Amino acid sequence: MEDQANLLPLYEQVRRAILAGIETGQFAVGSFLPAEPELMSLYGVSRITLRRAIGELCADGRLQRQQGRGTVVMPGKVRQTLVSLSGFSETMDGLGRKAGHRILARVDDPDAPAIRERLKAKALLRFDRLLEDNGRPMTLETLWFDPSRFPEVIEPVAAGDSFFAALRDKAGITPAHAERQIDVGLALPAERDILAVTAAQPVYRIEKIVTDAEGRPLALSQLVTPSHLVTYTIKT
Repeated sequence: MEDQANLLPLYEQVRRAILAGIETGQFAVGSFLPAEPELMSLYGVSRITLRRAIGELCADGRLQRQQGRGTVVMPGKVRQTLVSLSGFSETMDGLGRKAGHRILARVDDPDAPAIRERLKAKALLRFDRLLEDNGRPMTLETLWFDPSRFPEVIEPVAAGDSFFAALRDKAGITPAHAERQIDVGLALPAERDILAVTAAQPVYRIEKIVTDAEGRPLALSQLVTPSHLVTYTIKT
C-alpha cells in the first residue's frame, strides 16, 4: 500500500482498496477477483493480511468465496424503504435487478389458527418461497393468504410469480397499508443452508401484514433476510 503513514490497520487499507476497485469497475460484479499472489503483489501485503481483508468483505456480502473456483464480486446491498408498499419484484425491478420466487413448499389448509384469525380468513394457504436477487438467495418467505378470497392468484404464485402482481392483475386489488415488525437474530440450521450464511451472520426477521383500503388483511409474510444483503431506510 502506498500510504504507510495511514493510521488504519493494513488489512483495512486493503479492504478499502478492494472495495474502491469494485465501485470503480476494476473488479466487475459477477467476476472473480485475481488470484491471491496477484493481489498480494498489487497491494504489497502478506497472504494473512489479504485474506483478512477479503474475509471482511465476504462478511459484508460484497465478496463470496466459492469452493474450488475463487472469490466472486457480489452486487451491493439492496436498499428498501420500510414504508413502501412495493412487493419484492417491484422493488428489485426499480433497482434494475432481476427478482425470482422459487417455491420450496405449498401447504393447503395448514393448521395455523392464530394466522387464520389475524387474516380473518375462511380458508388458509401457505407458500414457502426463496426470493432471489439475480439468481442469488436473498430472503426466505413464508406467505399466508386466504385462497377463497382471491383464488385467481393461486396459480400465478404457485408458478413463481409475484403475489402483489397477481393480486393486482388477477384480482384487481392493490394493497393500501403495510405493517412490519422487525427483529434481528441468527439463522436456524435449515435457513443457513438455503441462504448460504454462517452461524455467526445475523439475519433480519420481519413479519409483514398488508391490508386493503378498508383495512382488511390481504396477506401475511414472515421473512428471513441476511442483514449483509439489505439496508432498510425510513421515509417520513
